[in-house]
Order: sequence, then C-alpha cells, then structure tokens
Amino acid sequence: MMPSWILAMVDPHPPASLAATRAFQEAFAVEKRAEVMIFTCKEIMDHITDNLFTQTAQTLSDPKVTDPEDMKNKYNRVLACSLNAVSLLLTTTAKSTEKKQQVILMMGSLIENQSFWKISKTKNPMVRSAWFSTIKDMFEYDSELLRNSVMNLNSAILPALDDQDGTVLPHIWVAFLHLCVTYPNFWGEKSSKSVFKRMYSVMRDGARGSAGEWYPQLLPIISIIPEEAMDDKCTFYNEFFKALTTGLLKDRVLSSSRDVSFVIKALFECLAFISKEVTDTQLWDSLMKYQVVELLKSSFSDTPQLNTSSLYREVAGLLRFFSWKSQTEEMKFLSILFDLFWTKLIPECEILIQQGNISAVSKMITFFTVLRNPDSKFSQRREGIKFFDEVEVKESPDDHSREQDEKEKIFLENTGMKVSPLTFSCHSIYMQEKSVPIYNMFSVLLCSFPSPSVYTALVYGLKAEKPVNTREMLEQVILPKMEGEKPSISQPTVNIFMSLYDLMDQEEQKMVLMNFKPCLSISVLRLLIEKMTDRRERDEVAAAWLLSSHLGSRLVQLVDRLCGPIKILTSTQHLMQQDDLISLFNFVLRNGNKKEPVIAMDYISQILTKLSINLKVSAPGENEPEDRIVQLVTNLAGQLFSSYVCWQTRGIHEFMKSLFLLLCQSSKSLSEETVDLLKTTFLKAFKGLIASLAADNPNKFMEEGSCLNSTLKDIKKTVLESTCTYHLAVTMADLAHNLMALVFNQVSKEEDCSIILDHSKTQSMLDLLIPSEGEWVQLESQLSPLYVVPAILEGTVSFREFIFPKNIHEQQKWDHAHTRMSMFLCDLLLFMCGSGDTDSLSLKEEQVSLGKYTHLVVSALHSTCHANVMQELNDALLNSTVSDDVRHGTSKLNEDMKCLLRLLNQGNKRLITKQMKTRCNDGSSSWCMTLTKVLSNWMKSEDVNITRLMEGLEENALGYTATKQSLLPLLPQETINDLLAEEMGKLSSYSDDPFSATPSVSVITTALSYVPSTFTKDVVNSVFSILMQWREKADNIFLFAADVTGMAWEDVVLTCSLVHLVTVLIKRHAVYLEPSHWDCALCLLSSWIQSLEESRKTINKETVAGTFTCAVCKCLGCVSEFMEKLALNPAEKEKYPPKLLEDWKEFFSPSIYNSLIPIYVDVSVSFNRNPSIILYGVCQAVSIGVHHASPDDLANHSLPPIYNAMLAEEELKLPDSEQILLNHLCPLLLSSHPPAQCAAYNLLNTSLPKIMTEWEKNQIAVREEEDSPQRPLPYSITRIIEESSISVEATLAEREMGDGHEIVPYTKSFIHITGYLMAWRLALAAITYASDANQHQYSAYLRQSNLLQRLLLSLFKLMPQTPVVNEVKLEQGGDDKLPLTMFNTPLHISPLANTTSQLLAHQACKVYYECVSRIPAAVRQWFISLDRHFQPVVDGFTTTYVSPLLINQEMSAINNSSTKFDNMTVKARPGAREVVATYTIDEASMELILRMAPNHPLSTVTVDDHRRVGVSVAQWRNWLLGMNTMLSHRNTPLLQSLVFWKQNVDQKFEGIEECFICYYVLHGTNHQLPKLLCRTCKKKFHSACLYKWFSSSNNSTCPLCRSLF
Repeated sequence: MMPSWILAMVDPHPPASLAATRAFQEAFAVEKRAEVMIFTCKEIMDHITDNLFTQTAQTLSDPKVTDPEDMKNKYNRVLACSLNAVSLLLTTTAKSTEKKQQVILMMGSLIENQSFWKISKTKNPMVRSAWFSTIKDMFEYDSELLRNSVMNLNSAILPALDDQDGTVLPHIWVAFLHLCVTYPNFWGEKSSKSVFKRMYSVMRDGARGSAGEWYPQLLPIISIIPEEAMDDKCTFYNEFFKALTTGLLKDRVLSSSRDVSFVIKALFECLAFISKEVTDTQLWDSLMKYQVVELLKSSFSDTPQLNTSSLYREVAGLLRFFSWKSQTEEMKFLSILFDLFWTKLIPECEILIQQGNISAVSKMITFFTVLRNPDSKFSQRREGIKFFDEVEVKESPDDHSREQDEKEKIFLENTGMKVSPLTFSCHSIYMQEKSVPIYNMFSVLLCSFPSPSVYTALVYGLKAEKPVNTREMLEQVILPKMEGEKPSISQPTVNIFMSLYDLMDQEEQKMVLMNFKPCLSISVLRLLIEKMTDRRERDEVAAAWLLSSHLGSRLVQLVDRLCGPIKILTSTQHLMQQDDLISLFNFVLRNGNKKEPVIAMDYISQILTKLSINLKVSAPGENEPEDRIVQLVTNLAGQLFSSYVCWQTRGIHEFMKSLFLLLCQSSKSLSEETVDLLKTTFLKAFKGLIASLAADNPNKFMEEGSCLNSTLKDIKKTVLESTCTYHLAVTMADLAHNLMALVFNQVSKEEDCSIILDHSKTQSMLDLLIPSEGEWVQLESQLSPLYVVPAILEGTVSFREFIFPKNIHEQQKWDHAHTRMSMFLCDLLLFMCGSGDTDSLSLKEEQVSLGKYTHLVVSALHSTCHANVMQELNDALLNSTVSDDVRHGTSKLNEDMKCLLRLLNQGNKRLITKQMKTRCNDGSSSWCMTLTKVLSNWMKSEDVNITRLMEGLEENALGYTATKQSLLPLLPQETINDLLAEEMGKLSSYSDDPFSATPSVSVITTALSYVPSTFTKDVVNSVFSILMQWREKADNIFLFAADVTGMAWEDVVLTCSLVHLVTVLIKRHAVYLEPSHWDCALCLLSSWIQSLEESRKTINKETVAGTFTCAVCKCLGCVSEFMEKLALNPAEKEKYPPKLLEDWKEFFSPSIYNSLIPIYVDVSVSFNRNPSIILYGVCQAVSIGVHHASPDDLANHSLPPIYNAMLAEEELKLPDSEQILLNHLCPLLLSSHPPAQCAAYNLLNTSLPKIMTEWEKNQIAVREEEDSPQRPLPYSITRIIEESSISVEATLAEREMGDGHEIVPYTKSFIHITGYLMAWRLALAAITYASDANQHQYSAYLRQSNLLQRLLLSLFKLMPQTPVVNEVKLEQGGDDKLPLTMFNTPLHISPLANTTSQLLAHQACKVYYECVSRIPAAVRQWFISLDRHFQPVVDGFTTTYVSPLLINQEMSAINNSSTKFDNMTVKARPGAREVVATYTIDEASMELILRMAPNHPLSTVTVDDHRRVGVSVAQWRNWLLGMNTMLSHRNTPLLQSLVFWKQNVDQKFEGIEECFICYYVLHGTNHQLPKLLCRTCKKKFHSACLYKWFSSSNNSTCPLCRSLF
C-alpha cells in the first residue's frame, strides 16, 4: 500500500495529492513518518524502479481501449510521480542519520542504472523538472551519493542549462549550483565558456517565463564562479550585466510586475556584490551609465513599467549601501561609486527638465521621494495575505540604534551636496518658465535633501561661498512665494516651509510665524493652519500662533471677502481663491477634527457675527441674500455645529436667529437644495444643544430666553403674521416636528410615554406654539361672515342676526390667519400623536387622547369648514385670489383633520362636539354652521352623544334654535316626532303674535325634512290651518305682492321661514295636501313671485331682498319639478286633486314665469357685470326657478326687445317673440355663472322645436355654382359658437389631439368651453328638428363654414383618453356587456349640478356622439381630410367607444321598426355588423347586404349585391351607386336607405305583365323579364318559355293569338 500512497502524495492533481498527504499526516505522527518511510523503503524503491525502468506506456494502459496520447500522458505522469516520490523519500528521511545508509544503498541501485540518466533527455517538461529536482534532493541528502556519477551529471546538466522550457530551468540551475559547490573542479575552460554562453542566453530571454524562480539564484551563481573561469573580469561583468538588463527590457518580462521586481532585485544584488570585489573605475563607469542611469532614464521616459516597479527602492538601497560602507577604510572605493552615480544622473535629469517633459519630471519626483524615504507610499510593495504566525513583528522606533540614525544622516548630507546643482537648476528654470511640475520637483529636492550649499546657491548664486542659515533662506526665497504666487504651488511651498521650520529653533520659529504679512496667499494660509493644527500638541510655537490675535483678526477680515459679491467677469484664479476660502473656514470651524478650537473662541464669535450679517433677511425693496452666499454660510455653520459644543460662543444666538429668518423667507429666492441645507444645519445646531444639556440640565434648554424657547416663539409669530403663506406655515410645522423629535429622542421620558404628545417637554414646546386666548379671539374675529351665506340662502338653519352688508356688492375679504394657524396646529397634533414613526399611526387608531388640547381640534374644525366654504364661494366668482398656495393649504388641513379625528378616541370626539355646542349657545351663527357640518361630514353617529347634547341646550340661549336645528338630524325618529309635536303646540299658541313664531317655524321645517310622510298628515293639516288663520288676521306677514326694498331682516325673516316650510311640505309631504291646501300654497307662491316683480330693481342690489328671492325661487323650483313629474307619470295624478295640473298650467304657471324669466335675465346680466357671493346664490336660485319653464311659458314671455344691427341685415328672419328670446338667452350661454348657463341651455332647448318650426318657413335661394345648397342655423346660436370658438382654440392651442386635457372648473376657459359645447348641442338638436330635406343643407353649412372642423379638433383635445365609468351596463336586446362610458350614460344639465371638470369632459363626449349620430357624413369627410398623423387617434377612439353604440343603435332601429314592407324583409345581424334586405317577386328574390365598418361612421357603409334577378347590370349598378351616394354623403339611416332601394325596385317592376306561358313575371330558371313581343296581340313572353312552346307544339305561332311569330 505504501508505494501507491507515496506516489499519490506527489500526484500532479492537487486535490488527489492533498487528500493523500492529509491522510498520511493523520495516520502517522511527525516523529514516526521517517521511520515509516525507511521501514517500507525497499517496497517503495522496488515500485519506483519498476515504474522508471520496466513499465512502458503500453504496459501501464490497455492499448485496445486507450488513445495513444492518453497512454503517453499517463506514462509521463507515472514517471514524474515516481521521481517526485524519490525526492519525498529523501526529504522525509534526511534527518534520520541512523538509517541513512540503508536509504543510500537503495538509491545506489537507482543511480547506477543508466536508464535513470536517460530520463533527463525526455521531451516531457514535467518529467525533466521532476528528474532535476530529484538530483537536487540527492545532493542535499548526501554529497557522496553522486560522487561516482560526475560524468553522468555533467552530461545531463550542462547541455540542459539553456533549456527552452521555462518551468524546467530553475530546477536545472539549482542542480547546477549543487554540482559546482560539491565538485569545484568542475570549472574548466571549455565548461566555463559553455556555462556562460548558456547563462547569457537564458538571461537575455528573461528566464523564459520563470524569472521569479530563476533570478534569485543569479547572485549565488556569480558568487561561486572562480576568477580563473572569468578570464577577464571587466569583460565578463559587462557581458553579464548587459545580458541582465536586456532580459529585463523584454516585453514578456515587462508585462509582469512580479518578474520585473525579481530581475531588478537580482541586478542590484549583483551590483552590490561586485562593488566589494571589483574596483575597476572604467568598468564601474560603464555599469553606472548603462546599467543604472540608463535604466532610471528609461523609467522616467519610455518604460512606465519600471516606474511602478521596485527599481527606485533598489537604487535607494544601493546608494545607501555605498554611502554607509564608504565610511570604513577598506571600502573607500564605494564613495567613488556614490559620486559616480550622481555625476551620471544629474546631467540626464537636467536635460529632461530643460526639455519640459512633464511626465518625466513627475516620475523624477517619485524617484527622489523614494530615495528620501524608501518606505514611502510610492515604493510600497503589495504584500500577499499572511496568516498570523507568518507576520513578522517589526521593531519599534525605540529599537533603532543611534548608528542607524547616524548612517541615514550621513547619507542625506552626502546626497544633499550632490543634488544641490539639480535643486538650483529646478529653481532657476521655474523662475523663468513658472512651470508647476518643475517647482514640485524643486520642493521635493529641497525638502528631502536640505544642504547649506543649496541655501547659498539659492540666495547668492551657485558659485557663492557665503554661508546662509535656514531663516535667511526662508525669508528671502520661500516667503515671497507664499504671498502672491499661484495657488497651484501652495502645497509644495508650504512643504518647503515646514521642512525649513523644523530646522529652526523656537525663537526663530516664533519670529517667522508672527511676522507673516497680510498678503499671505489664502491657499498657503489654509495649508499652514492645517499643518500647524496637526502638530499643536507637540509644538508650543504652533499652538501659540493658532490662538494669536494676528491669525484671528486676519481670518475675521477674510469673512467679508468670502461672502462678498462675485465679479461679473470671474477669473479662474478668483474661483480658486473662493474655494480656498471655503476650505479654510471649513477647517477652522470644524476645529481640525479636534475637541479644542483651532483659533481663539473670541475670533470664532466674531466670524459668526460676520456670517450673521451676511444672512440677514433684507428689507422690502433691498436685495435678498444670494443662493450662493446662503449655501456657503450654511455649510460653514454646519462644520461648526458638527465639531464641538459651540453654544458658549458669543453670537451663536444671533446667528441662529438669522438662520431662522432665512428659513422663513426661503421660498422667495432660494433653491430647494439650499433650503434643505439650511434646515439641516439649523437642526444640527439644536441637536448638539439638546444632546449637551439633556443629561445634566434638561430644563435649561427650555428656560426663558434660551435659543429653543426663542425659536419656538418665533415660529408662532411667523405663522401669525399676515405675510405668512400656507407653504411657510407647513415649513414652520415641519421645523417644529424636527425640534420636538430631537427633544423626544434625547431627553429622558416619563413612564408610559409612547407618543410625543405624552412627553412633558414636548407639551411645554406645544404650549409655546399655541396662540393665547386673546390671539384666538382676534383670529376668530377676522373670519369672513360670508361663511354662513350658503346656510342662510338655503334656509337650513335659522339665524337671528343678519351679518351681511346691506349692499350686495360690498366685498368681504377672506383673511387666512385663522386657517393657517389651524393647519399648523393640526399638523403638529397629528405628528405628536405618533412616536416619530409614520407607520405607528395606523396602530393607534381611535386610541389617542389629546388631554387638555381638544380645544385646538375644535378651532381647527371651525377653520376647516370655514376655509372649504370660502374656497367654494371664491371659485364660484372666478376669483383669482384663491392661489395655489391657498388651495394646497386648505387641502392639507382637510387631510390632516381626517387623519387626526381617525386617531382620537371616542371620549375626545364627544368632548369636541360638546365644546362646539357650547360655542353655538353664544348665538354665533358661524359656529352653528360649523356644528352642522361637523355632525354631518366629520363625525360618525356613534361618536356623538346626541342625547346629552340635546339635554344641555338652554332655551334662553341666543343660538338655541340654530343649535337645535343642527342636532335634530341625528335624533332618533321617535324623539323627532315628539319634538315636532312640541313645536306644533308652540306654533298654535302664536295665533295672535305670528312674528314670535319664527323659531318654531324653523324647527318644524327642519323636523319635517327628516320625518317620513306616513306620520305627517295631521301636521300638514295643522300647518295649513294656522297659515290660513294668519292670512285672515295678519296677512302682512306673508308680504303679498309687496316691495321688499329697504326692509330689515327682522321684517322678512318670518316670511322666508314660511317659504321654506311650504317648500318642504310640497317636496316631502305633498300626498297629504288637500285641494284647499294646494290653492293656498300656489296662491302664496304666486303672490311671492309678484313681490319679486315689485322688488325687481333691488333684488340684485340688496342682500335682504336677495335672500327673500332665493327662498321663493327654490320653492318655485320644487313646485315646477313636482308638476313636471306629475305630467310625465299619469298614474300619479290619481293621488292628487284632479285639476291640479290643469290649474297649474292654465292659471299659475303663465303668470309666474312671465314675471320670473325677465328677473332671471336681469340677475344673470348683473352677475356678469359685478359678481358677488350673495348675488351668486340669488342667481343660482332664480336659475333653479326658471329652468322647468314649459314651451308655452317661454312663448308668452315678456322680455323687452333687444335691437341687433347684425341680425337686422340677415336674410332669414324669425318672429319677434322667438328672436327676442334668442337675443336674451343665447348670450347667457357664456355667463360666468354656471347655473345661469345651465338654465339658459334648458330654456333654449325647450323652445328650440318652435323656433326651428318658424325658421324652416324661410326660403333660401340655391346657387347653381354651389356643390350642395346650404341653409344656416339661427344666427344667434351660430354667433355664440363663433365667438366662443376663438377662446376655446386659444385655450387648447398647445394641446395635441388625444391628450384629454382637463379644464380647471371656475375659470374663464371653463365657462367659455361649457358655453361653446352647449351652443353646439343646441345647433345639433336644431338639425334634428328640421325636415329631412333641409337637414343635409344645415350640415353642409356647418362643414363649409369650417365650424364643424374646428369643433371636432377641439373635442379630441377635451375628451378624456379613457371615458369609462367604473360600472358595467347590460345593453337591452343583447348579451354583450358594454362598459358604462360617458357616451352611453345620460347627462343632466341642471342648475343644481356640481361644476366639475368631469362634467365638461362628459359634455364633450356627448357633443361628439351627437355629431357622429346626427351628421355622420360630415364627420366622415372631416376624418378623411384629417392629417394622417392624427387619423389613428380619431379612429382608435371612435372604434373603441362610439362605433359599438352607433351600430347597436342602427340594429335596434331596424329590429324595433314597426314599418311593414310589401315584398321586402329586413334583418339585422349585430355580430357581423350587417343589415340584409331581401326583395321577393314571384318565387325569385333579390338580396342586398349593408355592412358597417368597425369604425362606423368614419368609414362608409359597404353595399354588397348578394343576389340580382330580373334587372340589367347597368340598372343594378345605378341603384347601388345611388345607395352608396346616399350612405356616403347624406346623413341617412340604413333603414331609410333600404326604403329608397325598395322604391326603385318597385318602380322597375310596376306595370309589367306576367308571361302568358308560365304566368310569372320573372322566369323561374334564368330570372329574366318577358321581353319577346307578339306583334299581333302585343303580349310579352320569356324567351325560354317561348322556345319550349315552339319545341313542344312543333309550330311557331303565338300561344294566345296563334299568329305566326
């Protein structure tokens, strides 16, 4: 087993050898391994001998199954393993001297076998390497082992010395070394020449890839060569080193940094060796020039691989060897070599410098740096990974001997003297050319090798001999360069200064530092401060200079230069100086990364003061701080705050104040990046403050006058200022967040302090940020009274006071201070309800308690409701004062309030509603409004203890009625019923004093709005009974036909309450109204309308009259809507009085609308001229009142005539009544009041059938030159289209088709586009009301006037890209589910509709649908002429959303048609988009197929003649041509086109007699008509029938008259 085991341990496959070795080591202890080898030595050697001399490639493998190449490879591996096994046996047993002879005997048999020596000649390099390695081990085992085989050794080793395989060479030369050492007599004349020749060959070839293994043997080789073998030493060494450098410069060697290092090391080892042996000056002259200096020169210029190698370190080592060894008597010659080196090198360096070779200069700098310090970073060798036990422990500096220091000093002195001419040359050339690289080299030389001779040369010249000390040299040569030179030489100049500074004594050092001139370069000053700071702990002079007033005052002066304005023509040097200044102050303020300040604290305070001045926020009209200055100062401050506790510095509070003020005005001029930096720096300062005080004195940072206390007060003051914006308030809130988070995280917390709000310190901070009670009162007083406008105009809540100005056009300013503060506090509370982590908010839902801060939520809710209403009202006026900042602020307030309420527990929410109800009791109408909104929109029913709230109402309180109305909707039904009964009892008691009944009427009205009609029959009867009593006793309270001009609110409030009561009774409880009740209600309504007519001049001017108008018009809207539903649903009439509807139409309606329509026009025009918030509500109410007017009401209008000069000149006319109506209503389509727009559209749409009937009576003259006659639509409508189209196209000019542009509501663009689309809907509706003959003419007019093309382009910019509603609609008559889109959903245009961008998009979709359905031919022609770039947009959109609807519409029209056709059947095939018409005559039939395209109607309907009978081809083509023309160029439905085709066929077959042979009109086989005429009887026959007659009868006579044919 052992022979195989041993061979496995040396297997060339590493995993196999590793496994075998590990097994051997585990099996045998270290001391037993040699014994095991010796014990089994015979078996091992027998096995090896067998492998080496007996086995062959054929015997080791089976030739039948093994490839010859594999056999050969296996044989070579076995040979190599066997030889390596011999080596392993020898090395393992080498220390076992007792059994050594036994091993030698075993080896003897191997060596004596001549076949063993033949193995050295094998071609396989692995075998040869193993053989020579075995020879080496034999030499090392016992020198006598091979004594009898010297001849064999010579013949094996000498010819192989220049082996071509690099992997074998190291083994051969090691064996050669052993041969030379063991047998010195080997050297002879022939053998020497052969060895040298082969050695030079290997050296010139760079050791053929094995430089790392071969070159370390070079020094031992030349050391054992006897002098006799060399013959001529000079010649030998010249040839030797020439071959060595030749090999070094081989590309193969240079490509490997490892090989280069080994060759260079061998070169300089050999040079050092022969320097002790050879003193021939001529030889050394040659070696220095060609082997050393030329190599250096090559590394400087054209061989970069040498520059990064160990060359410079080896040169430094050689020169130190020369310098140190030359101090002994026997080695004096080495000083000559030292001088010789510099004599050769200096001129070469000077030449390269004079040539201006920058790259060479840079490499020379590296060389001299390494020469000064061989261990510098330029010469560090990359060390491999070492295990701990392999790492050499370096000696500490204390272990260095004085002798070593003395040697280094001698070397530096000698080198300094030698390089002084080069140093002087560098300085001279720099003074002439101002080359920075040359100056860098001058710096390195002067710093590395200082010498008195250099000083003398630099001060007095190269040949001067006058001694110069270090200080003189510094003052005369170096200091001038530190004052005004380029920054690029600052670093080398400071390096020179520091090297000279170290050579001076303390007095000289102090004198030099303190005498620096102010003109010292900034970059030099920065570098000096950095150097001195690094050494201040060990250098007293440096520490004193840093703290001196000389340096401190200089830095304070530089602040102004740093923050000064940049010149317009900024030079590169100026920019570099700015960068140096920034770097300087960065270093100074961050203290050089030390705990102590770099300069004295007084000067740091002065620097802060200067920086604060540069950060001051400018007064109005002055220049604000530049973005650059702010970033600069902020960065510098950040360095100060990050270094040490700076709060004891004077000026720090003023500086923090400047930072804060800058944060407040940051949105005006500073970039976002600068603001973020500013905020980061600000918070970094407070983080340091809190961290320094949190542990020792946590109360100190919140005490009065502290920086944090002042900052929090400044934050509150900023938010309260009138100039503050919402964005700034959010910034302040964010700043407060961060400050609170710092305190919460760094100051110790109380127990159970899970959220920021629970921390006592953060509560103290919040108290500083909350307005005082007086400030809250002042903020609330600034809220606009217009907040309650909607409530008063709608009559939902009864208010005792009337807070509006008497004049309707007096504007009320919207003050945002309360809203801003509420948003700020709401943001803070929301933040404090968490622990600083936003994810924790969801975990605390309905768990947080605000404690004493619930009143803040009450105020914030009040402000939120106020802001929402005011924004809606301002939007309604198209008021541009609602900026994006305001919108974002109110939106954030709403979102934060929702989140905050979601977090609060139920107890807090109930407390909030209780506090709000308390405010309502004070009689404030605005708080009653807020309570209503909060209860309905912000709170859940379970969050309100409604019973407790009702119990706490005080009947004598000013806000009792309004509060009760606010709470009533949340009461249980039984409680409402009881409350209603109670109030009805009170109402009955007011029969003699109706003016006191206003509160009861208001509460009853509210209660009736929430009580089901099943419980109110008695209440309705009682109410009308009381009303009739009041009518008899005090009818003045009803204001019958009264002029309300100038009346006070107290005189009108009861009447308004009664109007609201009547409205609710009709809207919710009309089923219980008896005929007398209806008479009373309608008479009251009619009288109130008369009152409006009496007050017509003031309802758009006075607020009281306007409020009364709103109540009456909404009552009318309710009644007219009820009557309209009654007319549409005859079954409902049975529930009401029989003549109710007739009485309304014949008696009440005409007079009411005759009065109200002119009022509507006046109010709408007044709003357009001078809009106001109250007038907006009045106009909306009047629009609600009139928009249900019937065609008869509109026909009998009493609008005054308006003269229009343009219309007077037009050819086509309308009757005066219709024209006046158009003249008044059409302009209102562009009203800035959306409800007025809707009302105008509804009124025009209602009157349009009659208008078109009159318009159609006009006759137009058809011009022969026109392709098709045109007929214009009513001019008032088309004029609105033309006027508004200009604004629409301007708005959409920059948009592309298909963009789906969203128009913002309540803007002029929105109003004009809405009116434009409404006018188009009227125009398209007008076409449908026209006769079939004229519809094509109207379409031609729209197309040829270019109005239609402009419309369609605008529509595709307005319609959304995906007009889909998130629902699914099942179309009737089919199983396909079509998406519910804006095209197939109804659009109700009503004054009550919300004005949204979605509504406008819906309207655009409706207009497009009406275009393609009513005038498809015109749309198709526009599509064909459209730019190809836009056609895919139109095609794809129409195909997806419109075409399916139109196709279904055509199919439904055919399937649901009640028209019956003789001889023709029509069938629809929805799946194939086809309509099939079959015309039958006799037993034959003709079939026509109309097929619609997927993008119908953008592509024409194709007509397929599936079957033609009895008609000529020409005739059939004429019919098809007529069909195509009708379908392509006219807006004819498919069914009507088929009727046209049937008429043509009927005319063709009408009056044709059947054939009197077959008695059919069409022949049964060939479907021909009877064409052959009998000249006698004049009857026609089919040709086929007549031929058959002739054949069967055997004669050619007429079947009827028997005449001959």
